[in-house]
Amino acid sequence: MKSYAKIFYLSVAAALLFWPVDVLIDMMIHYEESFIEVLTDKKEVSFRILTSIFIMLFGFTVSQLFRKLSESEILVRASEERYRSLVESTEDSIYLVDRESRYIFINDEHRKRMELDGDDYMNTKYDKYHTTQETAIFKDAVDEVLSRGISVKQEHKSLRDGRYFLRTFSPVRGEDNSIEAVTVVSKDITDLKAMEDTLHNLAVTDELTGIYNRRGFFTIIHQHLKMSIRNNKALFLVYIDVDGLKNINDSFGHNEGDNALRDVADILKETYRDSDIIARIGGDEFVVVPVESDEERVEMIAKRLQDELKRYRDSDVRKYDLSISFGIAQFDPASPVSIDELLFEADKMMYVCKKGKLTR
Repeated sequence: MKSYAKIFYLSVAAALLFWPVDVLIDMMIHYEESFIEVLTDKKEVSFRILTSIFIMLFGFTVSQLFRKLSESEILVRASEERYRSLVESTEDSIYLVDRESRYIFINDEHRKRMELDGDDYMNTKYDKYHTTQETAIFKDAVDEVLSRGISVKQEHKSLRDGRYFLRTFSPVRGEDNSIEAVTVVSKDITDLKAMEDTLHNLAVTDELTGIYNRRGFFTIIHQHLKMSIRNNKALFLVYIDVDGLKNINDSFGHNEGDNALRDVADILKETYRDSDIIARIGGDEFVVVPVESDEERVEMIAKRLQDELKRYRDSDVRKYDLSISFGIAQFDPASPVSIDELLFEADKMMYVCKKGKLTR
């Protein structure tokens, strides 16, 4: 039987019991009268009826109050169970930390990731399971939530397994509206990051040659120009054009023309370092920016480029002689110019080189 029903039945029993008890008390006072006489005394009957009704009404009111409290408790427990079920069934890591970054709660998914058993983690600090670097990044986000009272998102690469996570830090407020803890929902975005990287590479990579395309070149070169100005160190740009690509296409077909472009890209990659910027910015136009190189080294690399090209021609890989023309322009941090102006200057020098070949 429900507790609130018991209260009501007890109030009814108390109301019924009140009559004989009151009669016995009256008999003790008026001992010369019989039980029936006292029981039927008109003066007392009204009082007993009203008192009994009051007792039952009181009992009914209390029982209804308990019923509502009981129903509220059931709803709260059901809500808690649904919340816990949701938290435990999700593939996301969910955990709570207090203002000192001590763990208050960790769901099953995150316990598995951290290889924790039971509730041994309770009241242990974040830095017990993470490096100093990770702890500093985590505490920055927690401190921002505590100071500003807003949710904070943070992209995080775990040093534990190298996976990427998007963490959302949210405030947990107490009855006085002060922030008592921080909830962290950590979603694994490793696959999404890999997809983003793939899309980014597709966007900045020349599909034919595998080096930077025009967009990739312009994306990265602006940062190097800024570094050149900041470090007060000259930057050099080599502008390269494939000689006679139209004749190759006309004589041997466009597939062979594509092979010629791939060969030039391979020669450039053999000649220059991985840290240098190599890009195809047009149909038969390439640019190279040798990073951290002075004028003497740039000239030396240019000679090495010619040597690599000669070795390639001597190998008789193709049915035609592969030839390139190139020009070199210098970016002076003391008199900076735009990248378009730098390309224009290098292009002019390239045509000087090409014209020299034609006049021989």
